[in-house]
Amino acid sequence: MADDSVSLLANHRFNESATSHDVPAQDPSHGAGLNDDIPEEDLVNRLIRDNQDLWNQLLQNDFVQNMRIASADNQPVLDGFKWYMIQDFFYCVQLIAYNADRAAKAPNPTIYGKLTKTLNNTLTQWAPNALQTCTDADKLNIPDTVVFAAKREEATERYTKFISDTAEDENWVVSLLAQVPGIQSYYAIARDLQQTALYQDTAWYRLWVVDNAKHYKSTTEQISEGSMRNVTLFNH
Repeated sequence: MADDSVSLLANHRFNESATSHDVPAQDPSHGAGLNDDIPEEDLVNRLIRDNQDLWNQLLQNDFVQNMRIASADNQPVLDGFKWYMIQDFFYCVQLIAYNADRAAKAPNPTIYGKLTKTLNNTLTQWAPNALQTCTDADKLNIPDTVVFAAKREEATERYTKFISDTAEDENWVVSLLAQVPGIQSYYAIARDLQQTALYQDTAWYRLWVVDNAKHYKSTTEQISEGSMRNVTLFNH
């Protein structure tokens, strides 16, 4: 299987971030949080600033660096990417329960409709697509028996438990905080690799970097959904 560096990218899920705000978000892939003029409501970038060393470790871990310089025929990096995508499938499956718990706590029909749409997308798109990335012949071509028999890494177990516990114990706004680290770091890492990877014909570039680097809009919308105003409102 993959070497120890493989689990490092999965450890992006341990960067305990939070949520934000009603003002335009800074791009987290370009030193977000370093500016002392960050508005008080911009909680995501303030937390990044206050934990800049951890954020930098997350974005610059060894596995990311390997993907930046490795060619398509680099078998250790390819094996590591396959193992990461199996773990990502497990994460997407756990999101089904997470999004169901969030929808169950919707305060009104409008929010309920939005959250159930997210739940449906998880069931019909995100989890199935993650599995297809692993198993389709023109993608990673991993036997489905191997995917389902794979061991969940400690990082995967701990983070999926974290998001599940948060969704169960907190309201729909606060529970959004649990998912922010993954979404924000996906985009930041992918955009960096899109700009700096030496090769663009690799499996990780084709199947992960291109897809995640295009999600600037949804990344900033995730921040806006969890505005401090909403957190205050629904905690009273």
